[in-house]
Amino acid sequence: MSAERLEDEVARRTDAFEFGRNWQRYVGTYLDRERLQIASDSLRELVGELAGKTFLDVGSGSGLFSLCAHEAGAAGVVSIDVDPNSVAATSELRERAGTPASWVVCEASILDPGFVAASERADVVYAWGVLHHTGDMWAAIRNAAELVAPGGLICVAIYNRVTGRLLDSGRWWKIKRAYNHAPRPVRRLMEAAYFCHWLAHQLRARRSPVRAAREYKRSRGMALRTDLVDWLGGYPYEYATANEVVAFCESECGLRVEKLLPTSPRGTGNNQFVFRRV
Repeated sequence: MSAERLEDEVARRTDAFEFGRNWQRYVGTYLDRERLQIASDSLRELVGELAGKTFLDVGSGSGLFSLCAHEAGAAGVVSIDVDPNSVAATSELRERAGTPASWVVCEASILDPGFVAASERADVVYAWGVLHHTGDMWAAIRNAAELVAPGGLICVAIYNRVTGRLLDSGRWWKIKRAYNHAPRPVRRLMEAAYFCHWLAHQLRARRSPVRAAREYKRSRGMALRTDLVDWLGGYPYEYATANEVVAFCESECGLRVEKLLPTSPRGTGNNQFVFRRV
């Protein structure tokens, strides 16, 4: 990595949310066999069978989906993350799986051209909810696409661009940045306020908050508290419309869209994509 790129990376880490600590709490507090099965089912539904294929997990976070790929019979799993605590969380799950030689965990940045040039191409590249947190989303998408083997798949999830509403994408950018610059007591107040916002949303929709919290794991095996803190603190933060992502990937990255699972048009959640290398 060049000195200039390293300086940029250090700046991003200094200003960034501590994703890895949040994922360590998830692994230590919430991850169980039921959540693992839900996550495995969601991965298979998105990218198909993984038996005999190579799997690259870009921004592995907790390591949950790397573990899913390993248990699904992937021929090789490589998990990378720029956050040392995420690397530690993923390594813990690898140890729980018996430290298989076919699963490699390393600290690396998808923005590092040296890493991209030196890496083997994978049959499936998985970058769900990651590339919009790198500080250079379009470069991250391009680099991740470079790591897809010919005919292989890449799965990405990118926050939707929303304008013209009170909590639009631009305002969320300001809130997230403020959260990461705030002292710990202020962060706790912001977390409490955001939980109240979530609670009010459930009540307005005539949903039981207790039931919604209990059933939240049905979404990819996640945990409500983990995701609420992840969303509030998730900075750097970039976003794009589904059409912007498809146009970029097809015109700039040599990919063809195979699957698009859009979020609500007025929602700031993830649009999910599966592209194939052509």
